[in-house]
Formats: sequence, structure tokens, C-alpha cells
Amino acid sequence: MPKRIVVVLTIVIIAILGCWFYQSTLAPEEPLVLAGSQDCVSDDDCVVFGKTGACNCGCYNKSNLPLGTGGECFCAAPISCKCINNKCEGVFRE
Repeated sequence: MPKRIVVVLTIVIIAILGCWFYQSTLAPEEPLVLAGSQDCVSDDDCVVFGKTGACNCGCYNKSNLPLGTGGECFCAAPISCKCINNKCEGVFRE
């Protein structure tokens, strides 16, 4: 009976170590993208979010908009957006 317990414990330990090794070295890392990302590749990635007077208004990646415009704050919304140095930037004048 004790021999059987040692074998089972050895198998469990090997399985745990195998999962840890896979997670730490072989599993692809997924980038963490937070809501409200301003990262972009082209101008098409950027959109104006919110309106003047609301919170969080500005230019954001269209796939990662902020969660809301609530709160007590004030910002000026741009008229359009451009991707400059991989960041969505607001255009306030044409």
C-alpha cells in the first residue's frame, strides 16, 4: 500500500511540474489590452470618443474604447483623429 501512495504522489508532482513548465515557457503570452487603449497602426484604427464636456473624450483605438464617459471632469473632444507615432492623437483644427 505505501508503494502505491508513493507512485501516485510522484505522478501528481510530475503533472504539476509539467503544467507549470508549459505555462511558464511554452504557452504564448497574450498581450493585456486595457479598455481605453490609444495604440494604433493606421489612422483607420482611431476614432473620436465622447463629446466636449464629458469624461474620457478624445481619440482611442476603435477596438478598445473606454468603458464610459461618466464622472466629474471636463475635456475638449477633437474633430477627428490621426495615428501619430503609434498613438491616436486628436485633431482640433483642419
